[in-house]
Amino acid sequence: MLEPIDIVNEAAFMVGATPLASLDANTQTAAGARLAYDRVLGHMLGLHWFSWSLSTRQLSRLADAVPLTGYKYVFALPPDREGNPRAIIADIKRPDALYSAFLLEGDTVHADADPLFARIRIKAPPRLWSGPFREAFTTALAANFAYSLKRNRQLAAELKLDAFGPSSMSDRGGKMLAAILDDAQSTPSLKSPLQDADPLTSAWVS
Repeated sequence: MLEPIDIVNEAAFMVGATPLASLDANTQTAAGARLAYDRVLGHMLGLHWFSWSLSTRQLSRLADAVPLTGYKYVFALPPDREGNPRAIIADIKRPDALYSAFLLEGDTVHADADPLFARIRIKAPPRLWSGPFREAFTTALAANFAYSLKRNRQLAAELKLDAFGPSSMSDRGGKMLAAILDDAQSTPSLKSPLQDADPLTSAWVS
C-alpha cells in the first residue's frame, strides 16, 4: 500500500538525495521532509477541489456555546480540514441542496439548523490520489528537495516548471493541470451543484 514515505523517497530519488528509512525518525532530515510534504500537499490541494480529498462530516454542536450572532447554534468544524468547507448541508439525503443561512467564524459555524453537515477537504493518504496527481505532487516535492537538500537552484526551477507550468498559470499548469483535468473528467458533476450557490459558497470553489 502506497505510503507518504514512498512518495518522499521517490522525490528524493529524482534529485539524487539519500532515501529515508522513516518519516518518523528523530532527525533533522526527516523533520524537514515531513514539513515539506505537508506544505506542498496543502498548497496543491488548495488549487483544486479534488474529489478524492473530499469528506462529508456531521458537525458537532457546541452545547455550551452562546452565539452572539443571532443564530441558535454553534458547531465545531473538523480539525483535520484544509481551509473552509466546500459546502454546508442541512439535509444529508439531499447533498446538492446547499444550506446558505449560516455564518463562518473561525473554527465554528453558526446556524439555526440541527443537525448540520459539511463537505470538507482533507489531506487524503497517497493510496487515494489519482495517478496524475501523484506525478504532479512527487515532481513538486522533488523541486523542494532539489533546493533544500541539494542546493541546486536550476534543478529546483526545472522541476517546479514541470510540476506547475509557467508563473502565468498560477501553479495550475504542467502536471498539475493534467491532474486537475483528470479529476474533472472523472467527476463531471462534482462542481455543478455549487455553480449556482450563494456568493459566499461560490467563493470557495476554485
